[in-house]
Amino acid sequence: MSDNYEIYRGKAIEACKQVFLNEYNRSLGIPLPKIEFILPDSSNYKSGEYSIRIGETWQIHLNFGLLPKSYKDFQEEVRVLTRHEVEHFMCCPFDVLTHFRMLKAIIDTYNQNYSRHLIDIIPLSRSLANQAADIIIDTKNFYRHKSATLKSEIAWIKKGGYESFKDLPRHSKLMFLTKEAIWKESLELFEDDDELINEVNSLAEKFEEEGIDNKGLFISKTIDYTHSFFKLFEQDKKEEKQQAESSTDSGKSNEQQNEQPKITPTKDSQENGSQFVFQSPDKIKEALIQFAHEASLEQFGQILSAAGLSSLTEKEKQKIWFDAQNTDIIPIIEQSPKGSNDNYYYPTSWKLGDPLEEMDIMLSFSTSPVIIPGVTTKKWVQNPVYSAGSEKKDTDLLLIIDTSGSMGAITDPKSNLHQAVLSAYGIIKYFESRKNQIALIGFSDRISVNIGWTKDYDYVREELLLNGSGGTSFPIIRIQEIIDSSKNPLVTVIITDGELQNASQTVNYFKEYLTNGNKLFIFLQDRKSTIEHYKTLINYGAKVLKTLTANEMRDAVINDFL
Repeated sequence: MSDNYEIYRGKAIEACKQVFLNEYNRSLGIPLPKIEFILPDSSNYKSGEYSIRIGETWQIHLNFGLLPKSYKDFQEEVRVLTRHEVEHFMCCPFDVLTHFRMLKAIIDTYNQNYSRHLIDIIPLSRSLANQAADIIIDTKNFYRHKSATLKSEIAWIKKGGYESFKDLPRHSKLMFLTKEAIWKESLELFEDDDELINEVNSLAEKFEEEGIDNKGLFISKTIDYTHSFFKLFEQDKKEEKQQAESSTDSGKSNEQQNEQPKITPTKDSQENGSQFVFQSPDKIKEALIQFAHEASLEQFGQILSAAGLSSLTEKEKQKIWFDAQNTDIIPIIEQSPKGSNDNYYYPTSWKLGDPLEEMDIMLSFSTSPVIIPGVTTKKWVQNPVYSAGSEKKDTDLLLIIDTSGSMGAITDPKSNLHQAVLSAYGIIKYFESRKNQIALIGFSDRISVNIGWTKDYDYVREELLLNGSGGTSFPIIRIQEIIDSSKNPLVTVIITDGELQNASQTVNYFKEYLTNGNKLFIFLQDRKSTIEHYKTLINYGAKVLKTLTANEMRDAVINDFL
């Protein structure tokens, strides 16, 4: 048997080369298909398994099961399958980004119009995207190789093992009937449901508009296909319900109402419902980043699941999405003077014998309402230690994020937590560009994230990805520990939707922190919050800003430096 397989392998490679060299003029830029054979105990032995694995390149895999006795017939089928897979690369979806967009179009159409059916749309979207693409590429191949494509399609339908194609649900027949309508050739389906035929003919006209392979219309054609599919699905469910109501078996009725749509397999949907198998997210990084700009965080996760990117965890998907959003970094000031310039002064005591005009009466009264010369009297003195100059020392970032329940879910773009994480990613990106250290504290009624000083920026970003929960208790003790462990000047950024707890202790600590030349930014994500509570810190140089969104935070920071 192994010798026989090797003969068929040789025949398959020969047929693939004929397609690559003669029909595409050696201009494909992808390797020849890999040929394998599956065993008789496989569920797809009768049909075979065909797919494209996307890694360093698009690698076509043709895994044959039941083999025809004629080498000629086998090679003809290999050529048809090779053209089919090549046209996924050359025509539809043509690239990974278009594939993602087709999946999104299907999921959005379902969510906006048909979600009442409570169907698991994620795996179904893979199949529908593949069916829409197959109509396009098989039609293109039909126009170029009519006889071979038609023969192969009829054989594929028969491989499905349907006792009666006519008895299948309407929605299960849509792809094959649409091909038959466009090709205007019999696929031996013998459909006689006039209402179904009218729906199919209408869909066929939409697919043919402005050319079957018009890439600019792939998404709209996918949406049209989805609408037709669910229209027929609803007719099938209505008919099932009527049949169930006339039956005495009520249990059967309930079971049918919960059924998923019945999907007719395409040539390359056996492995996971899709024509594509993604080997590594790193190989499609550009497509992921671009698509992250076109989808919400929740949609992004759904589409990557639909695409079969099973190697990515939900947190990894979220990280990719948040990374992609920050085209604009948030430039929180990250440097402080090593020395001072000629105008740098500090307060000291005014003593008897000092010139009277040097005494600062307001500063003295702010120290004590009782004037005691040499004790409560104050003046300003120029710092004699540092020379003038612009040399600066890098500062580190302490990022403190409120993760309490009121901050909401990270997947909700309207939630404070979603916006806080967006802002944090922009701030982190800025400090990463300066190669400065970062520490992170997340807090609710407990410390939810606790990362000491590090330059592992990806780790910090990943740990930011959690949902809000619990109450609010400001972790001033842990903040003090983090700050005290740093040897560099600091920028501390606090993002919260509530008032800082431990108010007296917190304010007193940050007064000393600011007096030492460090920076403090407090972003309040609540319009009702009052900045008056932070007046003391503002007087010491803190920046306290009411900002709800990441854009507002970025604009506030930029405007502060203008």
